[in-house]
Amino acid sequence: MRLSIALANLKPGTGKTTTAVLLAYALHRRGHQVALADCDPAGSALAWSDAVGGFPFALYGLAVKDAGRRLAGIGGPGTIVVCDLPQAEDHGAIVRSVLRRVDEISIPVAPTTIEIERTSGMADLLAEVGEVRERPARVAVVLNRVVGGARSGGDARQALSELGYDVLGPQIPRREVYALAYGAAPSIRGGDPFDLLAETYLTRAGVA
Repeated sequence: MRLSIALANLKPGTGKTTTAVLLAYALHRRGHQVALADCDPAGSALAWSDAVGGFPFALYGLAVKDAGRRLAGIGGPGTIVVCDLPQAEDHGAIVRSVLRRVDEISIPVAPTTIEIERTSGMADLLAEVGEVRERPARVAVVLNRVVGGARSGGDARQALSELGYDVLGPQIPRREVYALAYGAAPSIRGGDPFDLLAETYLTRAGVA
């Protein structure tokens, strides 16, 4: 693998699958060899792929307790692997397995008080996983469902930064096109939020 990225959160409904799929599309559009690992027993990414007649990149079902170990067998040395994880509160073994292995761990968080407060549970999980990793992962928050022009996005960024999180520059706005993305063939254009998010991950990893 050239780079591995996992989308993780304690709770369901935080935008992990949408972010993982659209990020994979953005990376693929940029010409990278991409594989998407659906590690969620619900199989949402797999079902999405079926609905659109297949994604234009490799897709693997890895909803198993040793998913992290199996990531090494996905693709070749140039492959970028994006992992869609289940909610950690219900599938802790799968999530811990993956978080032990990936290069980049991202936590999708909406700019609401309750979602920001819930990150304390993720911090505990990351600390636990960090004790058994061979080397530290790059950990960051992805602000998701941000209302354009509202103060909530900036306030959330400041609050998360004060809690010690690295908050990625690109943020995902609250748009109907993203809310209704599931089950439709995504269209990612240069300069849109997911393209900028892909660029950020590549820059953080030093990947051209």
